[in-house]
Amino acid sequence: MDIDGIKKVIQAYFDAVYASDEAGIAEVFDDAAHLYKQAEDGSLIDWDKKFFVDLVKKSPSGSESPGFPRFDEILSIDFVGENTAVARVKVRVADTLFTDILCFLRIDGRWRIISKVFAGVPA
Repeated sequence: MDIDGIKKVIQAYFDAVYASDEAGIAEVFDDAAHLYKQAEDGSLIDWDKKFFVDLVKKSPSGSESPGFPRFDEILSIDFVGENTAVARVKVRVADTLFTDILCFLRIDGRWRIISKVFAGVPA
């Protein structure tokens, strides 16, 4: 299993989140990707890749959020097959610590994030 390939994409994801780098986010997420979380009222929030890239572009970078040092961690990586994997990670964005479930597919020889389910708590 290509654990190094998955780790490389996760590290690129961490770097892009920290830097609020929309090009970096666009690179690691597949065009068909969706991101999901539960709203405070219990309803489902479903963002497509374009919405998430635009959101990242408008967000301050980690270096612009003093008092909230960078934190990111890979908690687990599991392979479902040769071309399918799931990773659980933690990443801080400003004053929120997110747990992300990232689903990967190897498409045309490249690992891409195809979906993300996430929740955050105060850091």
